[in-house]
Amino acid sequence: MKVSDYIAQVLDENGITTVFGHLGGFNVDIVDSIYKTNKHHYVLSYHEQASSFAANSHSVLTENISVAVASGAPSACNMIAGIANAFFDSNACLFLIGSVHSKAVRTSKDIRQNAFEEIDFVSVVSEITKYAARVKSPDEIRYHLEKAMHVALEGRKGPVVLDIPYDVARADVCIDKLKRFIPSAQAGDWELDIDSVMALLRKAKKPIFLLGGGARSGKSRHALKQLLEKVKIPSVASLCGIDVLPHDHDCYAGFIGHYGNRYANFALANCDCLIILGSRLDERQIGGSKRRFAPNADIVRVDVDKVELGRTLAENISLHTTVETFFEKLSAEDFTGCDYSAWHKVLYLWQERYPSYDLSADDVNVNTFFHVISEFLADDAIVCSDVGQTQMCVAQSLRIDRQRRLINSAGYGSMGFSLPAAVGVACVERNRQVISINGDGGIQMNIQELQTVSRENLPITIIIVNNRCLGMIRRLQERIYDNRTVASVEGYSVPDYGAIANGYGLPYMKIDSPDQYSSLRDFIRQPGPNIVELVASQEMRNMPEPGASIDLQTPLLSDEENKLIKKESQV
Repeated sequence: MKVSDYIAQVLDENGITTVFGHLGGFNVDIVDSIYKTNKHHYVLSYHEQASSFAANSHSVLTENISVAVASGAPSACNMIAGIANAFFDSNACLFLIGSVHSKAVRTSKDIRQNAFEEIDFVSVVSEITKYAARVKSPDEIRYHLEKAMHVALEGRKGPVVLDIPYDVARADVCIDKLKRFIPSAQAGDWELDIDSVMALLRKAKKPIFLLGGGARSGKSRHALKQLLEKVKIPSVASLCGIDVLPHDHDCYAGFIGHYGNRYANFALANCDCLIILGSRLDERQIGGSKRRFAPNADIVRVDVDKVELGRTLAENISLHTTVETFFEKLSAEDFTGCDYSAWHKVLYLWQERYPSYDLSADDVNVNTFFHVISEFLADDAIVCSDVGQTQMCVAQSLRIDRQRRLINSAGYGSMGFSLPAAVGVACVERNRQVISINGDGGIQMNIQELQTVSRENLPITIIIVNNRCLGMIRRLQERIYDNRTVASVEGYSVPDYGAIANGYGLPYMKIDSPDQYSSLRDFIRQPGPNIVELVASQEMRNMPEPGASIDLQTPLLSDEENKLIKKESQV
């Protein structure tokens, strides 16, 4: 069997039906084998970064390995952003890199380059992959491919890379005679001190679940809902965990962090028991002061990655296990006497008092726009958000109700993510509404993928929030650099998005007034792709914005309000 045919066979055996990538001389055998099986949909992107981002979102949605292919040094290096994104957001992706002839590989690091388009890609990505290897001979393909597929899904998921010289891909091998990868037995060292957790919950009056990316699997989301039927524990979310619990659930209490909902951050600041579920707690979540992050709470940390436990905060209980296992074990407990209804009433009061939108705004307010159009989205819509100021508006104000999903570039934080990510999910769910939300800066970083959307006739509504600047950097320059807005406003410009939509043959709508919001309802529900441009103020801000700590966001509340919040929290 030809090596490239074997690769296609393994993908099929593992339920991988879609492959993203760009074609080149070094990976043409792999692409040809994938195509000729008639079992795979090969999706050509117009830039390899786009195909790598598409693989990321595809993996999030399918909860399986997703695959992207590249050819040679330029093509492979264009994929680095997607590889890094998969590493930081824990997405299981297999990146297959077609490379130079095995006999042409440089023999010493003293040699800068030997063959055309040659690079030691394994070394380049070694810090942002779970496993990376060059398949040096055809006899190694089975071992490396089986190991890569296993490692990508084992424990904390992540990306794997195989560098396959084109002569290896073309070679014939007898698969049954090749060395296999045999996974080592699981250590079985899950740490589940549920009795101690229950002791804290029975003592607590104001508990909070913090849902991170480690809680977003289908099993975890199902187990959480079952648990919350037994005991109603308020639940806040990080950016990666923002779609774990539907926002219309009684227990959803908002998005936390620097740009989080004010009421969610108040919940953290005043809780007495915080259970952190698969969240790495970076500085955007914790804010400027660790001492003000759940300062009076007993802290339980649950994570499949043992390295994360105890790394950021002093924890009362550290549990090395999966979030779904924790939920399942906790659901078996007796919660008699665990009544947090008074705490819920306080959180509902804060949600009403401190919304992240303004329905009285006469002009376009981006937060309000996303709050309003939440009513227009399908119950199972999939939203892909780009990075920057617009992303934070989405996290603050768009309602991920019912069966909706929200996919971000959270840890890596790459502009240009949303459009190719939307391609990735639309190729899985052609009958679901897919929304790609972009700033005017982010959309230009992978704007060529409008041709992929048009060519494939993907059901994607592309929303471009056009405030004619790089808004998050502009705000930084206004606050810290004496309003010198070089390269965010001055020296920055945007194209005519209506003309671009016409060039790609996509229906287009422009909105520049709140009176036009309702007209979007029918437009985004029509079949096929379309583009919506929302014209926003160049001075747009988030609601709220970062402050000295996550419970001191700006604009600052009065001393009287802060005293009232403290008083109300004494349940």
